[in-house]
Amino acid sequence: MKSVFIKAGLLTCLLVGAFNLEASAESTWATKCSLFENNMNPSFQQINCLLTNAAIEADIPPEVVKAVAYQESDWSQFTKKNEPNISPDGGIGIMQVTDRNEYIDEEKLKYDITYNIEAGVKILSDKYAYDLPKIKGAGRHEIENWYFPIMAYNGTKAVNSPVYQSNGEKNTTAYQEKVFSKIENYSFLTGTKLAAFPFKRTDFVYESTNHITFLKNVYKLNNLHTSAYFLKKGDKVIVTIDNSKLRGKPTTSSEVKNTALKDSLLTITNDFAYDVKSTIENQFVWFPVKTAEGKSGYISSAYIKRWDASTAPSKPKVNEITDQDVVITGKASSNVKVIAKGTKIM
Repeated sequence: MKSVFIKAGLLTCLLVGAFNLEASAESTWATKCSLFENNMNPSFQQINCLLTNAAIEADIPPEVVKAVAYQESDWSQFTKKNEPNISPDGGIGIMQVTDRNEYIDEEKLKYDITYNIEAGVKILSDKYAYDLPKIKGAGRHEIENWYFPIMAYNGTKAVNSPVYQSNGEKNTTAYQEKVFSKIENYSFLTGTKLAAFPFKRTDFVYESTNHITFLKNVYKLNNLHTSAYFLKKGDKVIVTIDNSKLRGKPTTSSEVKNTALKDSLLTITNDFAYDVKSTIENQFVWFPVKTAEGKSGYISSAYIKRWDASTAPSKPKVNEITDQDVVITGKASSNVKVIAKGTKIM
């Protein structure tokens, strides 16, 4: 259920503008994407652009919004017959909005993809404001902190319990678990696992209505993943996989100009770009970067994370080397790679 129902305690503060979609129909975020025909699904990269910009406008990690939309509709506003995508439970469009009220225009939900996206994003954003568990020290840009708002987008009910109440085992079929899996597979591509919550059966109770009451409100998690989409020109990032490719253009078919080792430090040189091939089904974006040596190229957002100076390893110290040495000695932080390069003397 993708509900726009508002809990009584939030009604007063949210009615003012929260669902005033009529006034925001000409939102600037939609104008940042190329034009497309009405009553037809835009190209994959046009939808990528729409979902990304709507998420950024709402201060939500685009990785989250994209995965929710993919779980809901496979990014389809319309069917193959160019009819509105309406599910058996009444969900409409790309964000599969179900419950409607006087603040939502049902016809526009059916035929206006930007309106539909904005409605879904507002619903998701409002779920974040609900009295749901959060991660200590995490904010809106940490992907894992959206675990419970994502659950609420579908419903805080027993079927979405993070663990089975009978045995405490992980419920991999829960809605939010499916969405998190899509984030890992499509926004990060390979090897990245979002931080796991230390759930216990005693964290939840089920009411007679089959809804969940949360008994634990704060979780402590390490190694959180901050959305890459809020990176700006001049920011430093770390490469997360070995031999990551720096391409000449923002597309996987472009030539490889350079490569970067895992944990290499790169600098963002401009805004991110979408894949130049509009139909290619890549949900990530491309950041133009340069290496410490000044080499440049585009790298997938799936393979970088923000550099944190407070946790960065200290600079390695190499002891003096002579032409008689066969071993290099020195000091470096754990897991730091030190590469020695020689110069041929003629």
